[in-house]
Amino acid sequence: MTTQISVETLVAITYNQIPVITTELLAHLYGADVKNIQNNFARNVGRFQIGKHFFKIEGEELRELKHRPSLSGSVKIARNVRSLILWTERGAARHAKMLETDQAWEVFEKLEDSYFNQYEKERAM
Repeated sequence: MTTQISVETLVAITYNQIPVITTELLAHLYGADVKNIQNNFARNVGRFQIGKHFFKIEGEELRELKHRPSLSGSVKIARNVRSLILWTERGAARHAKMLETDQAWEVFEKLEDSYFNQYEKERAM
């Protein structure tokens, strides 16, 4: 039995205490191909700022992230990956805008309401 990935079943991933999402998860939830997300990013790279819309993880930091116990159940990072893009709420919004599909906007609204706000809710408790 496989678990269907949805916004409601996602475990929040944080980077520097900021909720983030991988390209693969974003593509899956938005009903897009990973290549589509990557191409949109490449064509619009000037509209994205590191630290505001995304984080690019490489080198030793990536090696440490791959072995982080909190990610083991929720994120699969291939051994041969040399860098990893983690999207912030604002980056995920930009992708929804570029994809221009109803599904992407509906999913982003759910991400806004529950996924990206999980960390804030936990901190408030």
